[in-house]
Amino acid sequence: MKRLISGFVVCSLFAFFCGTLAYGQAAGGFLGTVTDPTGSAVVGASVTVTSQATGASRSAVTDGTGHYIVSLLPVSVYTIRVEFKGFQPVESKDVKLQVDEQHELDFSLLPPP
Repeated sequence: MKRLISGFVVCSLFAFFCGTLAYGQAAGGFLGTVTDPTGSAVVGASVTVTSQATGASRSAVTDGTGHYIVSLLPVSVYTIRVEFKGFQPVESKDVKLQVDEQHELDFSLLPPP
């Protein structure tokens, strides 16, 4: 009976510590401002962050001051695309996100040619 209890305790501790390590994975994010050619904030622009390794993506919309935040992203290489009606979309490719990094990346949208 002692062996059974000891085995249960060891397995429980192993599961607890492995679960804690998996939960504690480092994450980072992107933040910045989207403006137009005059430097004015673009409110409601769509910002899509896509992992080049997995294809997984997350999106955000700029707030009333043109700021966006996309957080809780795993370490990877990303493509960030910004779109807003009446402007040309803009992309930044091969952006590396490191452990616990808050990568600041601003964008300026241009009108169509």
